Amino acid sequence: MKNLWTCNLTLLLVGLVSTLQASAANNQLQVKVNRWIEVRRAVGQVRYLRGQTSKPASRGMRLQAVGEGISTGRGSSAVLAIDVGTGFINISENTQLIISKLQTGRGGARITELQVKNGQVRLQIRPLTNSSSRIEIHTPAGVAGVRGTLFGVSVKESGITGVATKEGGVATIAQGKTILVNANYQNLTIPGEPPSDPVPLREDTRLNISELVANGSQVRIVGTVDSVNLLMIAKQQQKIDFRGKFDVTVPLPPNRKVEAVVVTPLGRKQLYQLAVP
Repeated sequence: MKNLWTCNLTLLLVGLVSTLQASAANNQLQVKVNRWIEVRRAVGQVRYLRGQTSKPASRGMRLQAVGEGISTGRGSSAVLAIDVGTGFINISENTQLIISKLQTGRGGARITELQVKNGQVRLQIRPLTNSSSRIEIHTPAGVAGVRGTLFGVSVKESGITGVATKEGGVATIAQGKTILVNANYQNLTIPGEPPSDPVPLREDTRLNISELVANGSQVRIVGTVDSVNLLMIAKQQQKIDFRGKFDVTVPLPPNRKVEAVVVTPLGRKQLYQLAVP
C-alpha cells in the first residue's frame, strides 16, 4: 500500500510540473473554473486576505483565486468548506492559510494547494473519486498530500511541521522523500531535511517544566512538549526545537501566574497556569 501511495504521488507531482509549464493565460482560466473555498464559520478576529488587502471575514464569503486567504487572531478560529462537498478545514488561532492553487483540470480533476506558514489546521476530506484530484498543504518544511482522510498539521515559526493522521493516510514530502503517515500515526518534518519516520499518534498535551525561575520582572521557563505540538506562553507562540525542548523568558505577571497552552496537530488544546515561586 505504501509503494502504491508513493507511486501515485510521484505521478501527481510529475503532472504538476507539466501544469506549471503551461501558459499563464491558460493557468488563470483554470484557477477560476467552478472552484471555491467558503467561510462557514468565523469566531473572533478572522480576516480575509488578498495581497495587501485585509478585511473582516464573514460566513458565506468565498475564496476563489490564488493569493486569497484567511488569517485568525489570538483566541479566534474559522471553518472553511472546500467546494462540492470535498471536505472541511478547521483553522486554529494565530494561523494564516493562503490559496496557492485552485484548479479544475482535464477530466474534472480538482487540484487544491494551500499554504500554511505558521499555526495549526485540521482537515476532514472525503475520498477523492478522480484519481488525478489532489489536496495538499504546503509548509516551509514540505508538503502533506491527501486523497481522503482526517488529519492535522501544526507549523511552528521555525517551519518545523508536525502531521498527525486520525483516519486514512497522509503523504509527507520533503527533500525528494515521501513518507506515508497512516491512521493513528504522526511525524515531524524539519526544513531542509526529509520527513521523519512515523510514530504512533500520541495527542500528548503534557507540559513538562524543568525550570521556572523569576528574575525581577521576568520569568525563565525551561521544559519540553511533544515535538509535533505548538506552545503558546503569555499568549505568544514559543520556539520549540526538533526534540520538543524550549527555553523562554517572558514578563512576570503581577499575580505571578503565567498562562501556557499546548496545541496538538489535530487541534487538541490544554491550558496551564504556571505558578511562579
